[in-house]
Amino acid sequence: MKTITSIVLFIILVFITSCNNDEPRFSPSEIQNALFELKGTYHGKMRVSYYQGNTISEGNACKAVSKDSLTIYMDLTPMASVITDESVASRLRDIGVVQVKAAYDFLQMDNVAYHFALLPDDVICLGGSDVSETVKIVFSQIFGGDADYHYHNIIFNLSPTELWVGDKKYEPFQQLVYHYEGTYE
Repeated sequence: MKTITSIVLFIILVFITSCNNDEPRFSPSEIQNALFELKGTYHGKMRVSYYQGNTISEGNACKAVSKDSLTIYMDLTPMASVITDESVASRLRDIGVVQVKAAYDFLQMDNVAYHFALLPDDVICLGGSDVSETVKIVFSQIFGGDADYHYHNIIFNLSPTELWVGDKKYEPFQQLVYHYEGTYE
């Protein structure tokens, strides 16, 4: 009986340890190699649409820089065009282009492409005595993209989910998706 109990406990232990999701999906050298192959400045077009909705703007020139993370130069003009409060819309137009920094979370690596999630930081544009209130843009953490490193193409989505003006969430804001397609310079 003791032997059977030991065997059952051993099987349970093996099963539990094999389900451990704390281990990284890729080795540090694989990640370093992916970052090296994606490194560069990408020029392309940005399309902005409502989340699962109509397109707001299409074909805006946009730049993204890939190093150890991805930096996207995101134009706030399309976002301003859908804001009904003119003072908030004006503030977004005045800010213009912001830098969004997003860490890569590699999901799959194959012979020609990397598939990744992006983990963008919130963007905070400080206000001051001569400027309107501080603006904060919060991004979804579940969007990502693909990079074909043989042809030097990258495609990804960023999705602003919240807009804060001062210390108040701008409630009429609807989630947007910025879709980028670009080629390495």
